[in-house]
Amino acid sequence: MSSIALSWIEIKSYTQSIGPGRGRPRRPEVCVRCKHTGIWYDGWRLVFCVVLLDGTPFRFADGIWLQRVACSLCWFSWVCRPAFLYPHRSFAPDLIEAAALRYLQDPSASYAVAAREHGCSLTMLWAWLSWLSDLTEPGAIVAEAMQQDPSLPAAELIPRRVSQNHVKARSPQRQKVLLRALQVLAAILALARSQRVPPSDPSPLRWFLTGQFLVFRRKALGCRPGWSPAFEVVQRGPTG
Repeated sequence: MSSIALSWIEIKSYTQSIGPGRGRPRRPEVCVRCKHTGIWYDGWRLVFCVVLLDGTPFRFADGIWLQRVACSLCWFSWVCRPAFLYPHRSFAPDLIEAAALRYLQDPSASYAVAAREHGCSLTMLWAWLSWLSDLTEPGAIVAEAMQQDPSLPAAELIPRRVSQNHVKARSPQRQKVLLRALQVLAAILALARSQRVPPSDPSPLRWFLTGQFLVFRRKALGCRPGWSPAFEVVQRGPTG
């Protein structure tokens, strides 16, 4: 199991073609809330984030421009993000995935090593593993994957232990957190591999999170376990 980084070409193409004075992304065809077809451009947002680029962390030191749009009927506004970014995260999901797998799959890896290689702090890596362990139910994800592809070896999909040649968790509770985080990542990978049309995203975690957001409008925030509630869909008519 591994996380494959984006190539520089994809990100360079975006940064060179999108932004004030350079160009705009394609205008969305319908409102994500009320499905109205009249969408306006609504200014820019400059964000600073870190992605996994050619296998190493890359920080947008000068920021990256994101286009805002708004519905002309219900006035709901949102941000048009490139596929390699995820809402409300400074560190992109592919980098989180890579750092977690580095620690959980390499028997000799330590928090210090995995954190240094991925440009984050020890406490941040610790928090990411805790967040992953509460993200979803691995068994349910594997069951969904088996429905998509019954030939998957179900008994081999979920890891039973975290690889280690030293003590990676000094309490039974922490051991459960690490194992659960690894199982969540393995289950999401199995779901990605079970798709009839392989996902274009090289990061299974980012593909899974983005799919939940696009289909159900649910966000996986780093400050709480599980998912944030989906926003209410309200159809509004024109004002008098």
